[in-house]
Amino acid sequence: MPLHSLIPSLENATNRSRTSPQKVSLRLKLLAACALLLLTAFPAASQPPAPPSDYPQSLEQDLKKLLETQAQDSSDPRQLIQLAGLYLEIGEELYSEKAQKLAAFDEGARLAKRAIELDENNAEAHYLYAANLGNAADTKGIAASLLALDEIKAHARRTLELQKDHVAALHMAGMMLEELPQFMGGNRAVALDYLKRAATIDPNYSHVRLDLAKMYLKRRDPESAKRELLAILSMDQPSDAYPWAHRYRPEAERLLTSLKPDESASTGTR
Repeated sequence: MPLHSLIPSLENATNRSRTSPQKVSLRLKLLAACALLLLTAFPAASQPPAPPSDYPQSLEQDLKKLLETQAQDSSDPRQLIQLAGLYLEIGEELYSEKAQKLAAFDEGARLAKRAIELDENNAEAHYLYAANLGNAADTKGIAASLLALDEIKAHARRTLELQKDHVAALHMAGMMLEELPQFMGGNRAVALDYLKRAATIDPNYSHVRLDLAKMYLKRRDPESAKRELLAILSMDQPSDAYPWAHRYRPEAERLLTSLKPDESASTGTR
């Protein structure tokens, strides 16, 4: 029974209240119980789903299912985007061999580019193209990264033009502005603003908050860095649950421990 269908029932019960108060009271209690059951039967939309117990190995089965539907040949940009995102995740979380990672990122970039050709106004397609292309270039080495830089920046910028609150694109753009020298477009002030915006939009995105902590440490602001590190350690619903558990939380612990004793004093979260 859809939740919205409870509304007319509730109104009808209220209209009959003048003649049968005891029956109406019982009906209202039953309706309230049903509404509570429906609301608690599903997780809150703000809470990201937990990864499967066999993650990231489960990604290969996800890929197999999509390929069996011929998603890679689809003319629907949504299917291409789903597959491009999966290749990005596989390259980042599952594969460790350089050749495997590169193949995954290259295919993800190809599919995302096809999605852009079908729907140029799709922010996610632009982001996934930039992310896969950037990871592929990084896997190849510095020369490849420099050659792909302008294209990566262009699509990250286009993502934010289409969706200004795209957290992953804000993170990507911020890190590029942080790491590039000024003559190549780097801007440390704007980089910090981008990551602060990303962390505000999604406070449970541990990767952003870890990079933000590192930015604060580079700027000799240990108090702000400590705040971000403690936030990572205290997360109970991280948006990026698997890398939080395996990479970002342990690194946050190490960074917090490395601070001077008077800087790293905490409230027992370590």
